[in-house]
This record gives sequence, structure tokens and C-alpha cells, in this order.
Amino acid sequence: MKYKHKSKLPQSEVSVFARMTALALEYNAINLAQGFPDFNPPAALIDFLYESAKEGLNQYAPMPGLLPLREQISERLLNDYSYNASVDKEITVTAGATQAIYTIISTFIGPGDKVLLFEPAYDSYAPAIIANGGIPVYLRLQEPEFNIPWDKFENLIHEHQFKIMLFNNPHNPCGSILSLNDLKKIDELTQNLNTLLLWDEVYDLLVFDNIKHISALKFSSLMERSIVVFSMGKTLHNTGWKIGYIVAREYLSKEIRKLHQFTVFSVHTPSQMAIARFMKNEPQFFSELSGFYQSKRDLFRSLLKDSSFKVFHTSGSYFALADYSKVKNCSDEEMAFILAKDYKVAAIPISAFYHDHYDPHLIRFCFAKQEETILEAVKRLKSNPITISKE
Repeated sequence: MKYKHKSKLPQSEVSVFARMTALALEYNAINLAQGFPDFNPPAALIDFLYESAKEGLNQYAPMPGLLPLREQISERLLNDYSYNASVDKEITVTAGATQAIYTIISTFIGPGDKVLLFEPAYDSYAPAIIANGGIPVYLRLQEPEFNIPWDKFENLIHEHQFKIMLFNNPHNPCGSILSLNDLKKIDELTQNLNTLLLWDEVYDLLVFDNIKHISALKFSSLMERSIVVFSMGKTLHNTGWKIGYIVAREYLSKEIRKLHQFTVFSVHTPSQMAIARFMKNEPQFFSELSGFYQSKRDLFRSLLKDSSFKVFHTSGSYFALADYSKVKNCSDEEMAFILAKDYKVAAIPISAFYHDHYDPHLIRFCFAKQEETILEAVKRLKSNPITISKE
């Protein structure tokens, strides 16, 4: 007799990223779908990794993370955001940002607790909530800038008692960013609520056009009830190393670490030391990162300017949304299939980021690629192959 069980995620299937990457492999398409670079991390970082492993740093790291890495993170937060994070009590190193967010949600969300998500929303948010018995409540961002609709936001916070509100800034997949006024308004509207604010800021160093990222860390009043998540993988071109970190006040970090210690406990030790040494010895890398990715954004946009794709402006992250309605009148799922099979370029359909599969006829491209990859991808996108129907 087969074992019977009730699925915690009955509606979930294989993620859209895995599906589109599989399509890219099947049709030998350039993968502009999944969010990772097609180039290596800095050579110095690889050297530091090798050195750390050779030196014997191959056993468990302390549960909150290696001290040298937490010290470098604390220094960076002080320099970038004037936030003086306690090395011992406020910084927790995690196995990437997705694990960090899942652990935070698991720590604070129980059956019936409500979490506010802004859509389009990264696809791991809702499953983490549902798996813990929570209830996602969705608020659709306003197109085409993907701003928060403040009137609807205010109505929702009067209608519901939210345990957590989850903000993604800079935003994936939209490439939009929150302004200083946006954060002031969030602070004002949530001041008297018994609600945690969870900030996914993994693209904080990828903000363009001489605009500075406005982190929740800049607001002492917000940080009394906020948890901020960062990713080393997005910053250092090494998503496969799976290193992220959580920043929160001691009373929140203490609760998060209770669960962290019994799930992941600690993360890859030589990687932590390598990153700590890189942060200490290669500060110019971080100051040049925004310009590095802005040049890729500008190249991608300029090459597609005279095409049938209307590329939206990206203020942060390494993604660009494009309206394809002049290419073909079809669903975004069908368009993603056609792009992979017919144009040999893989992209992400935006409906996958909406719980109700709302389809604004947009697709997401990742421009974290080598220049030759971008040139070839755009060449294919500007071609005019015979479109086909999904088999």
C-alpha cells in the first residue's frame, strides 16, 4: 500500500526558472531566463577560496557565521547605510537569501497568520508562507512603473492584521526601486501596527543612474521592527556559493537563530573566509559594481531600441522587462516557449510571479551576461523567424 499524505504545497509545480532553463537546454537557447551571470567571480575571490580550503578552514563555522565575515559585513553596513550592526547579535550568515527568507517566515509565521506580498512577487515567497500555515494576501503594483498603490495599501492594512509585510527593493522582476518618500510613507503607515517588515534587498548594490539605494537600515524607527536580507551571490557573481545574510535587532535575530541552528546551522566555511578576505582587500570591486551592470543594462536596451520589443526602464537589479505585444499576440507562457524554441533565447513569463496568473504581456530578461552573449541574444531577438504554436 502506498503511503498517503497531504501536500503542504498542493498547487506548486516545478519552478518557472527550472522550466525555462530546461527549455533553454532542450532548444540550445541562450539563457536570459534564470538570474545568474555567465561569467566567473573575480579571480581574487577564487584565490581566497583556494587559500581558505588549503589552510584547513573546512569544518563547521560558528552558527551565526565566521567572525571575520560578520566583521566585514558590519563595516560595510556602517559605510553604506550608517547602520552600526552588532557583529555578535545582529548579523546571521545564511545559505543564500532564499534560505534566509524561508527561515524568517518559518520563525514568525504560524497557522492563520497573514503576510502581505506585492505582486509581481518572487516565486519563493508565497510557498514559504503557505508551507508554514500562513495566508498570503496580495497587492498588485501599479504598471508601468510598478509603484505601490498607496490607497489600496492603506485599505488593506485597515482590513487585515498582518504578521509580516514583505518588501522587495530593488525589485525582482520589475527592476523598480523604492524612493526615500516611499520608505518614509511605509514607516509612517506601519508605525502603530504590530507587524514585522521583511526587506529583500539582495540587489542593493545594483542601483543605477547615480541613484543611491535607500535601505530600511537607514531608518532607526523602521529597524525596530524590520529584518533585512542580503545576498553575496548577487553581488559577487557567485550564486552557486549560496551565501547570504540577515540583519535585524537582537530580539529578532535571537528568534531567527533558534530555527537557523536546527536547519542549516552554519554555511560553507571556506567560502565565508574567502568573501571576508575579498571584502577587506578588494573594496574597489564594490564601488564599481553599479557601473559594471549599468553598462550591460544600457547595452541591452540600446540594442533592442529599434526592435519590436518595448524594454522597460530598469533602476535596479540585473533584469529588464519587455512588452512583446508587437511581436506576437499571445500569452506570456506561449511567448516564452516561442522565444526558446523559435528565437533560441530563453526568458521568464511574468505571469509566473502573480498568484492568479495575471498576464500583462511582459517577459523578463536577465542581462547579467558577457557582452558577446548580449549581442548574440539581441541579434536573435531582432530576427524574424516563423512563429509556431505550442506542441
